[in-house]
Amino acid sequence: MTPVMECDAEASIEALPAEARLDTFFRSVAGAYTSVLLVDFDGTLAPFRVDPAKVRPWAGVTRLLEGIQASGRTRLALVSGRPARDVARQLGMPQIPEVWGLHGAERLWPDGHMDVEVLPEGQIHALHAARVAVRESGVVEQLGLRVEEKGNAVVVHWRGKTAGIAHAARDRMVAVLQPFAKSDALEMMLFDGGVEVRCGRDKGDAVRLVLEEMDANAPVAYPVAYLGDDVTDEHAFEALGQRGLSILVRRVWRPTAAHMWLRPPAQLREFLSRWLAAVEG
Repeated sequence: MTPVMECDAEASIEALPAEARLDTFFRSVAGAYTSVLLVDFDGTLAPFRVDPAKVRPWAGVTRLLEGIQASGRTRLALVSGRPARDVARQLGMPQIPEVWGLHGAERLWPDGHMDVEVLPEGQIHALHAARVAVRESGVVEQLGLRVEEKGNAVVVHWRGKTAGIAHAARDRMVAVLQPFAKSDALEMMLFDGGVEVRCGRDKGDAVRLVLEEMDANAPVAYPVAYLGDDVTDEHAFEALGQRGLSILVRRVWRPTAAHMWLRPPAQLREFLSRWLAAVEG
């Protein structure tokens, strides 16, 4: 495998160089009767696009995930800020895996049925007020931004805009949304290309729920990894902690709680190829 970077030796699950730690991890995958692979979609399995409807996985990634799922030895789950059905459709796998959408508020099961988190009334009202504030600010129309209204969030995107417009959009939308993040009802988060205010579960909650289920059903220890790219994945990295391997997947380094860093798409494909070889061996 091409060299990977250690993110923070003090936060590592083992005091080993990244390559040695990967070797150790994949030996554990090969020797375990079950394992868990949790993966973000946009920016991790697939490159970003200005039009989210055009996002598709990096070449070869879907085939590798199909093989990992077909082995029957890995619980594969996607954890995304997108609606779960959008992720399942754009992933393009014949048999959809488990998908946690809207940061964990939606859970799409492989048989197609979906569970949805029920939000408290106070959060619903706060979210509605934030949506109204975004619409009435005039910033979206003035700067040509894209607004995405989800069941548990309102998101303003400026991906693809010039640096000047992106900077202005960031400043002005933060000013609009910041008041809503001062209460306990909503959380504001800046990410690559936008800002959102949201409530309810985050990706860390999704990870914890998956691990709780595994702990209840797996009689022995099992290897687990989480792969993500954006600041929204930090909740998942922190939730996983020393239980498993957390991996930042992006072309440019940024500070992170993840244990190591891979550059897509080549290193991502190599990682998935090693996982597939481990469960097929």
